[in-house]
Amino acid sequence: MSPPVFDSDSVGTYYEVHGKEESYPIVLVHPIGGNILIWHHEIQLLLKAGFRVIAYELRGHHRTGMGRTKAYAMRDLVGDLRSLLEHLNITKSTIIGHSIGGIIASMYAAQYPESVDAIVLINSSPKKFLDKDLEKHFKTREIAITQGIGALVEHKLKAPELRDLFRNEKHSEFFRQVLTKTSVDGFVAATLALYTIPENGLEKLQSSGCKVFAIVGSEDDVFMRLLKETKEQMPTMELRVLKGSDHWVVIEKPEEMYHILMEFLGMVKPELVRTPP
Repeated sequence: MSPPVFDSDSVGTYYEVHGKEESYPIVLVHPIGGNILIWHHEIQLLLKAGFRVIAYELRGHHRTGMGRTKAYAMRDLVGDLRSLLEHLNITKSTIIGHSIGGIIASMYAAQYPESVDAIVLINSSPKKFLDKDLEKHFKTREIAITQGIGALVEHKLKAPELRDLFRNEKHSEFFRQVLTKTSVDGFVAATLALYTIPENGLEKLQSSGCKVFAIVGSEDDVFMRLLKETKEQMPTMELRVLKGSDHWVVIEKPEEMYHILMEFLGMVKPELVRTPP
């Protein structure tokens, strides 16, 4: 494994590289409140399938610092990914992003189309949110600031979009283990960064020529709506819906999600995809 921290623009970004250097690279970008731990299942299966896997942590999340200030925009997160991949000399890859991670992947592909074969959006979309979609974060930011991350996690586990996690003790405990490693500053900054998603993100992504795939939980109302709209405007996007799951499909349905990922990767690099032992 390569050295775990890369310093750029005063941000010490924690990352991990798994697999052989000559293997095709898959980049994993986690959601708000997540970190590399959330991908443990996918990393192991992608390695067995013969890929090289790069995973890193966003600003203010677990082992990555905040940088010079307590605030950042989406363009800063895209810049962090660009700096990391340049540092690793990765000139072409497929990027898999969950929630804000998918937004980063979309913006990156639109800005650097020559560097991306495909992106996979997991409960994510290149479209800008409606203001009402972000209203829930007024409350979550207040809880994080006044009561701490632990209290925020318990609040989120009772939210409608996490109802399936709450029902499964194993899943909800793993969710706690992951989210409690996020700093308050990191969570607040990331939720505010969502307001800086560009208006024309979908149009730029369409013009990039990048292959676009998407997975969404049927119970995730916001991203079901956004991805249906995205599909209408971008008919070439491959969309798969995981029935009975909500926003955290990575935790809830890792096996089902992996099979869809392999289907998508087979469309990107058919000569590389093989069934894991």
